[in-house]
Amino acid sequence: MNLRGLRVPALLILAFSIPCHGQSLGDVARQIRAERQAKGTSHPTVITNDDIESTEPASAVSPNAFQDASQNATKDAGAENAQAPSPAADLSKSANGANDSAKERELEIQQRSDEINKVYLDRIAALRTQIDTAQTELARLQRDQVESTNDFKRTAGASPNIATYEEQQRLFNEQIEAQHNLIDSLRSQLEDAREAARHAGVPHAYD
Repeated sequence: MNLRGLRVPALLILAFSIPCHGQSLGDVARQIRAERQAKGTSHPTVITNDDIESTEPASAVSPNAFQDASQNATKDAGAENAQAPSPAADLSKSANGANDSAKERELEIQQRSDEINKVYLDRIAALRTQIDTAQTELARLQRDQVESTNDFKRTAGASPNIATYEEQQRLFNEQIEAQHNLIDSLRSQLEDAREAARHAGVPHAYD
């Protein structure tokens, strides 16, 4: 082999290695770019470690960013849930409203029933009062008739005289008969009122 031919490549290697001694790869890259820009030579951009080390990330993400975002989302969801009525609450309110309406209807029906019962019971009470009054009047007429007879007998027909006594007895008999008829009518009306009340479900109609 020709030793002279080997010396040339060795010298070239040595020449290139001398300037690089003591320089970093980034320094060499910057020097090469500067020389190419001075010569006007275009070459694809070369990214070196130095470029990477000197460049900060455009947007740094904190290690707790995802955790913070998750917590914020949970808080927002909780706030929305607190503001928005739940279906269970709506159903509960609807059920309570239905119960209140049912109770109001129940109360209204009960009040109406009490009013109807009162009408029947008042009618029955009024008939009883009329019967008692008629019986009292009948007892008075019968007592007056007896006293008139006793007076006529005691005076031997002198006071009152026979004609007056007979007229008094006729009137007593008519009035007593009228009271008997009135009492019978009132008792019949009372029985009808009690029966109507019983069919209407009125309590204590026969008390």
